[in-house]
Amino acid sequence: MIFFAILSARITSFFLRLFGKGATTLPGRAALFFKYDILTKLSQSVRVICVTGTNGKTTTCALLNYALENADKSCFINKSGANMLSGVTTAFVLNSTLFGRCKKDFAILECDENSLPLISRYLDAEVLAVTNVFRDQLDRYGEVTHTLGAIENSIRNMPCATLALNADCPLTYSLSRFDNDTVTFGVNGNFGGVDISEARYCPVCSAELLYDSRVFAHLGKYRCKRCGYSRKNADYEAENITLLGENGSEFTLKANGTNTPVSLTLGGIYNVYNYICAAAVLDVLGVGSASSLCGFEGAFGRTEYFRNDKTSVLLMLVKNPVGFSSCASYASKIKGADSIIIAINDNAADGRDVSWLWDSDIDCLSSVNARFYTFGLRAWDMTLRLKYGGIDVCETLDGEDMSKLMKIVKSSRYTIVLANYTSMMKIRKSLRRYFGGKEFWE
Repeated sequence: MIFFAILSARITSFFLRLFGKGATTLPGRAALFFKYDILTKLSQSVRVICVTGTNGKTTTCALLNYALENADKSCFINKSGANMLSGVTTAFVLNSTLFGRCKKDFAILECDENSLPLISRYLDAEVLAVTNVFRDQLDRYGEVTHTLGAIENSIRNMPCATLALNADCPLTYSLSRFDNDTVTFGVNGNFGGVDISEARYCPVCSAELLYDSRVFAHLGKYRCKRCGYSRKNADYEAENITLLGENGSEFTLKANGTNTPVSLTLGGIYNVYNYICAAAVLDVLGVGSASSLCGFEGAFGRTEYFRNDKTSVLLMLVKNPVGFSSCASYASKIKGADSIIIAINDNAADGRDVSWLWDSDIDCLSSVNARFYTFGLRAWDMTLRLKYGGIDVCETLDGEDMSKLMKIVKSSRYTIVLANYTSMMKIRKSLRRYFGGKEFWE
């Protein structure tokens, strides 16, 4: 049966690619139709790393893939961000023989938080990294307690996995109560910012948490006066951080009794977290090195640059309040941008509820001397949100007419595009056609 399952997936992938499609989920669905538990067989001969959490999954996985390839290790990744069961299955079947033996040594899997309980039934990861837990699409994920509960159920299915946990996130760190071996990562520093978090309460006793310092949202040095739950020193800590805007960041990585200077090409404090998470996972695996991560230049659509001799575009994904706030803060510090496009859709993959726009701290963009445009199916909602933030919109492009968007790009020296998922995917396709580059699945 497994032979026919994999063969059907391969044939499906062949025809999809023939017609220029990504083939990121449908081949997996075909394989699952013939054998619903195919992952159990395919994952037996490979070292599995799962990465989950609200923000940072794609970049962390791409960092790990970059480091393992630099260490001459054979590995694969669900590159496209197809992070549900069908997408993970697709990644496995396309990297296995027809008889079900994986051809690679490592599988790096980005796993959707809601899908991980199902995925974890069929494979036992060597490492499970949890980047953070924030409020995401309300109509799909509900409140943060629902997301945390889904991850807890997944850990119960993977008792042998070493957990890599964000010590700065009080929700994520609460997972250290499980019997699994655990390593932690975090940031030493006080970056302040507006607290837009709904995770203000102790996950142990529900008392309000106090903070001695905060990085952003509810990440920081927290403590509970009632029960004593608090942020402990992390096994992998970034300190002495200097943020260099679009030129990246510099900091000291404190781990295993040593201090290592790091110069990271990725900008934003959130990418410091992605880096130290990846460094912790590499150390658990005993392969690669933290220094090998430094040359990484970004995952598709997350902090991705498109350039030619006439213009430049920075494309960033924003899909929830914390992500939007962090990217807006980063964009506000970039010099030279003359156009900022904010593209918002409300398709099923984005979440129908766009109330998160009002929970995002984006008023910092009012200090940017650039022309603002809104784009997408909910462009007018975005325009209204910007108006209340004191930002005048030059033009509202209601709908998805890519020719209008590309006209703005071509007439600007430097454009920053902030887009949620389905709008990012469509915009990236147009940018790739104009600037060149790889498809998202390559």
